[in-house]
Amino acid sequence: MMVDRELVEGIDQQIVSETQRILTEWVGLGPGLSLAEKQDQIEREALRLQQMTEAAAEMFEAQALKEWTPPGQTPSFRTKVQARESAWRQAREMVLAEELYSQVTPDMKQEKEAYIAGLDQQIQQEYDRAMLARESDRWKTQNVKPNTVAVRVVDRVWMHKSGAFKALAESLIAQRIEDNQPVPATPHDQLAEDLEAMILDELQANPPDDPQLPF
Repeated sequence: MMVDRELVEGIDQQIVSETQRILTEWVGLGPGLSLAEKQDQIEREALRLQQMTEAAAEMFEAQALKEWTPPGQTPSFRTKVQARESAWRQAREMVLAEELYSQVTPDMKQEKEAYIAGLDQQIQQEYDRAMLARESDRWKTQNVKPNTVAVRVVDRVWMHKSGAFKALAESLIAQRIEDNQPVPATPHDQLAEDLEAMILDELQANPPDDPQLPF
C-alpha cells in the first residue's frame, strides 16, 4: 500500500530532497524494485523523518519560549514565530544528521571518491587522446577539455544564444585554442559568423531534446 499523498505533500521539502539524495546516491534502493516502489520507499523514509522532526521541534520550541520569555510574561506573537522557526530548523538538522546522514559510512565515501577520481582520469585521458590526434570534429561531441577563456569568448560573442548553442560553441572555441587556431573577438568578426554557421549546422543535424539546456 502506497503512502497517503496528503501526508507526502505535507513533508518538508528539504527532508524530501535530502532523503532522495542520500538513498539514491549513497545508500541505494532495492535493485528489484520498480520505479514506483523505489519512490514509495523514499517517501516512507521521508515521512518517518518528518514525524521525528515534528516531535523534536515541539520540544525545542517549548525550550526556546521558556528561555526567550522573561519570567511572568506571555511570549509575543513574534517570539512565538521565531521560536517555532528556530525549533524546526534545529530539529530537522538533528534528525537528518542522526537518522539519514549517519547511514553514509566512511567506506562509502572512500569508494565514491575513488570512483570519481577514476572517472576523472578516464575523461582526462580521452581529452588528451583526442587533442593529440587533432580530431577536427571532437567539439561536436564536446570531447574537449573545458577552457575558461573559451567560456569568456562565447559569453562575449554569442551572449544571447541558447544553452545548447553555447555548449557547442565553448567546445569549438576550446578546440581552436588547443589547436592554436584563431578565435573571434567580437560578434561582428567574420570568423564569428563562420563558426556560428558550423554550430547551427551541427544543431540541425543533431538537435538536442531541449535547446535551452547545455546538454
